[in-house]
Amino acid sequence: MTQTTSAIGTRAPFRRLSHWLLVGLCLLQLPVILYLYTQWQEAQQQQGRLGYQLEQQQRHQQRELSRIGQRLGQLQAELGQVSMMGQRLVKDYDLVDELPLQRLDVNLLQRPFSGFSDLHQTLTQVLAQTQEYGINLAALESLLLNLHINEITRIQGHPVPGYSRESSGFGQRRDPFTGHARWHRGLDFAGKKGQPIAATATGVVSLSERHPAFGNMVEISHGQGWITRYAHLDSLLVQVGERVENGQEIARMGRTGRATGVHLHYEVLKGNRQLDPKRFLPY
Repeated sequence: MTQTTSAIGTRAPFRRLSHWLLVGLCLLQLPVILYLYTQWQEAQQQQGRLGYQLEQQQRHQQRELSRIGQRLGQLQAELGQVSMMGQRLVKDYDLVDELPLQRLDVNLLQRPFSGFSDLHQTLTQVLAQTQEYGINLAALESLLLNLHINEITRIQGHPVPGYSRESSGFGQRRDPFTGHARWHRGLDFAGKKGQPIAATATGVVSLSERHPAFGNMVEISHGQGWITRYAHLDSLLVQVGERVENGQEIARMGRTGRATGVHLHYEVLKGNRQLDPKRFLPY
């Protein structure tokens, strides 16, 4: 009995020692466990952030692809319309020699693309084509205007009956006041004070007043955006709203406004854009 009690007493301290050793080992491993847990948490958070960024990027790409798809459809439609219109006008008016328009590649946007870079390059090429074609169409418009100018407007008369010496032409010239280069928007005809000035086409007087630069000035509207302007006049013989006929006397030549001598300044306008009046003179 004594031996049994002694054995139990001996094992008890050993158990306590083993328990504290186990606790010690756990305490030693705790920092490692905490470190690993922290790293796991950071990895999870980083993975979540990457997943969110990837999702946002995919949404952005989808929006961009949708926007580009819409733009492609618009460009294809515009290319087709512009190409057909240009080719039709060139053919109808027999302008192949004057303006040989190249046919636009309307199928350029229908091929498969290898990526956004390839798509961007193609879009840039298409935009360049449309811009160049737009310039050609503007030239085509000018050619058509020159071919049919008299038929359309019937502005065919001379503003100075009996004609007069042309003292300054249309286009770039040296300004007589400043000496600097400046665009001259009409024709100047030298003459004598009081010399009759005539309307060059039938129309309605839209302006008859004094202008700070043009002096006494008359404007006549001929319809469809066409206007003739007569400036630096000595006297005005018509009023706003009055109908005038081609060749009718409307004013007298003078030197009013910003002028260096007695002369008539004559302009022809289409939609507020000055054209070379020489195209409309009878000679």
